[in-house]
Amino acid sequence: MTLACGIKLTHDGGLAVIDSSAGTPRLLASIEAEKRSNGARHAEFADADVIAAVLRDLGLDPGDIDSFVIDGWGRVAVSQGLRVSSRDGPQYLRTAPYRQSDDQTPPLHRYRPATALRLGGAVRRYTSYRHVDAHLASAFLTRPEAAAGRPCLVLVWDGGVFPELYLVAPDQGRVRHLGAIFRIPGSIYSGFSCNVPPFLPDPAWDEAAHRDFHLTMPGKVMAYAGLGELNETFIAEVTGRLGELDGCWDAPARLYPAVESAARRLRLSGPDVLAGFQEALARMLVAGLTRVSRGLPVSVDTLCFAGGSALNIKWNSAIRASGLFARVWVPPFPNDSGTAIGAACAELMAGGEFGGLDWSVYAGPALAASTAPDGWRARPCDIDQLGALLHETGDPVVVLAGRAELGPRALGHRSILASPVSAATKLALNQVKGREDYRPVAPMCLEEFSSRIFDPGSPDPYMLFDHRVRPEWTGRIPAVIHVDGTARLQTVSDRDAPLAAAIVRAFFKRSGIPVLCNTSANLPGRGFFPDAASAMEWGRLPRVWADGTLFTAMPGGQGPGLPARGG
Repeated sequence: MTLACGIKLTHDGGLAVIDSSAGTPRLLASIEAEKRSNGARHAEFADADVIAAVLRDLGLDPGDIDSFVIDGWGRVAVSQGLRVSSRDGPQYLRTAPYRQSDDQTPPLHRYRPATALRLGGAVRRYTSYRHVDAHLASAFLTRPEAAAGRPCLVLVWDGGVFPELYLVAPDQGRVRHLGAIFRIPGSIYSGFSCNVPPFLPDPAWDEAAHRDFHLTMPGKVMAYAGLGELNETFIAEVTGRLGELDGCWDAPARLYPAVESAARRLRLSGPDVLAGFQEALARMLVAGLTRVSRGLPVSVDTLCFAGGSALNIKWNSAIRASGLFARVWVPPFPNDSGTAIGAACAELMAGGEFGGLDWSVYAGPALAASTAPDGWRARPCDIDQLGALLHETGDPVVVLAGRAELGPRALGHRSILASPVSAATKLALNQVKGREDYRPVAPMCLEEFSSRIFDPGSPDPYMLFDHRVRPEWTGRIPAVIHVDGTARLQTVSDRDAPLAAAIVRAFFKRSGIPVLCNTSANLPGRGFFPDAASAMEWGRLPRVWADGTLFTAMPGGQGPGLPARGG
């Protein structure tokens, strides 16, 4: 096999191409539906004509692909199939099932459905792997080099699955399913939170709104919980109730009424309830991992964690702080945005490839060219000048460059960057983006300074762990501190994020502060900006920097965002 194309048809859909023609397999690109042409967040990718168009954009013809691999989604392998549209009419593709428990086959079992994908004027046969296998493979093959060659644990906890644990032995080319560490689906987090003000859903919502509500809920809840305080009595009661939900797929509906009385009795606020609920699950994760790791037949020093639940930085940090593992690896696309990559990776692992994947987080769609529209002017602006502008004006700038980030976090190629020295900046950024005022803004920090400013401040290039701002820095970078004193840190280095590191370094040279505010650059409810024209049309900020060109709104031509103060 030379080129493998993984496809995720359902929500957070996308396409990924891996080249394994020479040595270590290499990720050529991963194109998420939401990141094409300001696509809707969590968009599906179930259009054969779009699939063919994306391949053409990558310089490929469908006939160049040696192996198409579709992420599993059905309840069982013989389900009716997923609907894929095209100009020739709909087609229905059967897939592997969603969960490990849906049949009796071992991990990474290759399904060969009888249906075929009509693509580019021809019929294309495809293979399929369970959805959990895609998460497993994406986490394992992208793991750090230091973990290569040694046994590894992989934890997969997605919305529709229990936290399933796998032991991967690269030297033997084997994956062993160890079972669930407890039998509660990942959907419990958003499902439970739907019963807590201010997250009560609109009773008139439709099916699409229900899906999007649950997919966008966890990030808001995690931020809102930062407003609360932990109550040990409540945590104990929640833990006990959770223990009674073994195997219940309707766990959220059963759980909330049972704990609401405890919350009322203890006079807890909504944030207190969410903070305690989140902490109870964190402790259950650590306890389960402790129990399983003690009974392993081999020594394991690395845990890989994937599935939507791995976006919860509190849980990731609790596992890391437990000391059970020397390394806790969470890929930057642990949710379904990474399962197109994972489907192709599952095909590699099923074929005996356990060594790893050569990949970059900046492998999304390329930035499209733009010219200055009426009301805007353009001028050259190098990275050093951009750093000076961020320092001298104090204003946020939309920063767009190269290929987009993979996964849900903006990491410097589709970002809004700003100076962190004023607490008002966080409020202004949330206002500009139309977000709740309790939502945090992430710090982007040079890796060589991160441990001096943050605790622990260890390398965290993808904003997936919790860090606390050290006391001597709280007054210097107030814009990036969450209400609970923590920060969703992104460390940047010339190795992992050369552009972002260069911008922070240019700002540091003038300010003495090696930190910038970072939040995503996108329209409300949409993926990252595909071009500078989209950011200018949005018009909420008067400056857009794109690959060395600074676009500035002319007086009277800028949108309702922050006013320009110079530059």
